[in-house]
Amino acid sequence: MVVFLAAAAAFLGSLALTPLARAMAWKIGAVSRPDGKRRLHARPTALGGGGAIYLALILGIFGSFALALDAGQDKLPAALGLSAGMLCLLGFYDDLFDMPARWKLLGQIVSTLPVVIVGSWISKLVLFGHTFDVGLLGIPWTIGWLVLGINALNLLDGVDGLASLLGIVIAVAVGAIAAAERRPEAMLLAFLLAGALGGFLVHNLPPARIYLGDSGSMVIGFTLALLAMRVSLLPEEPAASKVTVAAALLFVPLLDVLLAVARRAMKRSSFAVADRGHLHHQLLERGLDNWQVLGVLGGYGSVTVLVAWWVSISEQEVLGWAVLASVTAALTAGEMIACEEWRLAKRVVRRAAFRGMRWAAQTRRTARPADSPEPFILAASGQFEQDRQPAQEPPLEDRRAA
Repeated sequence: MVVFLAAAAAFLGSLALTPLARAMAWKIGAVSRPDGKRRLHARPTALGGGGAIYLALILGIFGSFALALDAGQDKLPAALGLSAGMLCLLGFYDDLFDMPARWKLLGQIVSTLPVVIVGSWISKLVLFGHTFDVGLLGIPWTIGWLVLGINALNLLDGVDGLASLLGIVIAVAVGAIAAAERRPEAMLLAFLLAGALGGFLVHNLPPARIYLGDSGSMVIGFTLALLAMRVSLLPEEPAASKVTVAAALLFVPLLDVLLAVARRAMKRSSFAVADRGHLHHQLLERGLDNWQVLGVLGGYGSVTVLVAWWVSISEQEVLGWAVLASVTAALTAGEMIACEEWRLAKRVVRRAAFRGMRWAAQTRRTARPADSPEPFILAASGQFEQDRQPAQEPPLEDRRAA
């Protein structure tokens, strides 16, 4: 009952706060205007929806934890609120002034520190039944995981309603896993986030009246990455994380990051420069409309979080990865995802094969003919040294006679 009421309050709070955030964004000029390149929406649209989500989330966190749980026993809610607040401000500043990528990344790293300081970091990784003790290396691992989640969802925020919809799907799955493993704090936080995103999604569905902006997408990505890490912990070892569960929960955003890195590496372009090759961009280029893109990627995300839930209760990691690989391969074969990356990969292979053939041909041209005797055979017959001596001219008398 407490979780239901908290999620409903977050939904209503976000629903009411989003129009206020929209009005304020127009007043201060936080507006995304079409540029004909990456911003292809039809009309100028307000940014800053992340502020409404953050306020609804933070009010729900402190209200529900004060009523239902002893917040003093778990410092995670306060640390999450502080980190999310820092990210919200960082993203809002970036929406207004377009920060350099390196300073933005530094700000993201600093924003994750409150969570790490309260002790919410991983010291052991569990994969395929094997436990790897990483010790203090778990601190940079945790920071890297959180920063990866922040940017993964940020990159997917390119279609009306997509980041909000995927956030709801992942948050509900995290809440279900947390409920099954009796983690009340993670369950409550997950459903609070789902409720806040639901209220915002009413205003963000196509055609969107307000966008998340970096202030929203970074907060959502951070919260989802943190909760995915929390629900993947082993009950008997609180600092040991099941890698497969956490990765499957964020599989679609992480796949988009992986493809972006591969694509830019093959094109030899900068990783800091944005492009139009992400999952949603390629679906739009195939002729799908905004609602169809939401259906494809929302359905894909639903399958991956179901795999995460199933692996969490069955421990069948190999089969879980097989399902993820099969679904991804089927979508790739149907030219729904990874079309550009597949085309670039084939071009790289063809170039490598051509270079190998050219090198082999040059090697054959410079090599000794195959039917010539080997040097040691010539030496044994006494002809090797003779062949190396220059030919001598005939005597002068013979030349005159000739």
